[in-house]
Amino acid sequence: MPNIVAIASFPEAPSADYVGLKLRETCRKNWRTLGTDSLSPNWLVRGAFYLSIFAIPFTHVYLPGTGDRVGVTRLVQALILCAIVCQPRICLRFIPTALFWFVAYCMVQIVSGLWLTPELRTVWWPRTLNWLQFSLPWVWVIFNVLHFRSMGRCGLWALAWGCSLCAMLHVGGIGVVEIDKGLDARSSIFGENANVIGATYAVAVIAMIGLGMLKNLKVSRRLLLLPLITVVAMGLAKTGSRGAVLLMVMGILILFFQGRSFGSRTKRFGTLLLIGAVLVGIVWQIPTVMKRFEQLEGSNLDQKEGRVRMMPVLWDIFSRSPVYGSGPAGYEFELTRRAMPHMIKDQRNTNAHNLAWKLLVENGIIGFLLFAAGVKPALVAAWKARLKSCGSLPLALIVPQVIVGVGVMDPSYHLVFWFAIAYGLAGGKTC
Repeated sequence: MPNIVAIASFPEAPSADYVGLKLRETCRKNWRTLGTDSLSPNWLVRGAFYLSIFAIPFTHVYLPGTGDRVGVTRLVQALILCAIVCQPRICLRFIPTALFWFVAYCMVQIVSGLWLTPELRTVWWPRTLNWLQFSLPWVWVIFNVLHFRSMGRCGLWALAWGCSLCAMLHVGGIGVVEIDKGLDARSSIFGENANVIGATYAVAVIAMIGLGMLKNLKVSRRLLLLPLITVVAMGLAKTGSRGAVLLMVMGILILFFQGRSFGSRTKRFGTLLLIGAVLVGIVWQIPTVMKRFEQLEGSNLDQKEGRVRMMPVLWDIFSRSPVYGSGPAGYEFELTRRAMPHMIKDQRNTNAHNLAWKLLVENGIIGFLLFAAGVKPALVAAWKARLKSCGSLPLALIVPQVIVGVGVMDPSYHLVFWFAIAYGLAGGKTC
């Protein structure tokens, strides 16, 4: 009996259900702690993120003697791959629905190409492959990294510094390539298309103006942005890209009219006047863009401007196969022959210079709707983010590119377009 009494005097052991409940609560607390404290990008992921954005204007830089095989793009791909292997939960934990639509568009592009234009595989296959092996995976990774504190703002600074360095080299004449044998003093850099580098400069200007309007930014950094904006705008003027100028102006206006979270209307109006004065001064000194806008005047516009002659030809090609299109790159020879016949002599083809028309003539309404379904989530997320700390900056980065894509440019092959898509999908969470 004494032994029985002694045993009974101990407190009752906890039940199995009680132990399981406590264990689950402890695991949930530890998981939340891991998600907020331990789960953060390490130095490799951060470095790959910053460098990939910094290198956007340098994608056509290659090591001497390697052709176009080893260069900045390969280096960025290697870093991104190392970052994924190092921290897969950081880089791949969320999959935006937009990626599924873009991948579906690529699949339609491949099937349509193999069916309708297999003889042009050397033209359309590298473009589609670049989306699948670089642009879309890059969007996936940076979309996830942008969810962490301050990464969005740091990414914008990386874009600002990268484009500023490229523009300084451009203005200084290093790596510069004359366009159209120097007509109208147009130039590009590192062999990149003038419209592509112009659009990159334009988005960088929008990003820097948005950075300057953010709250809690040090005065010294605000002052630093002014010379950076000036040099990038000078590089843009040298490209002579009218679409890039329109893109930049639309982005600045969106920052002004949709920027309530940036401060009062008076503050935004003062910023707009200052930036406007800088841009007017640059155009006065480098009138290349204005000369090209002057070509749009006069009664013989259709003779001077090839894009005007393209519209009826593109409509004719689309109307012959409106559902599934004529296949990737299948329209280019006919478009060149009918709208730009002088290029045939040089054995060159032209493209639509218009994202909407390109989608319609290549893959018809099917391709257009798939691509639009991928862009829509980014636009919606950017619109919802306009009242957050980043204000209208995500909206200003993506909306102008969509608008010029419907009108005068094809931004889908610009890496800065995919940066804007990722930034819009992230919704400015980390500024």
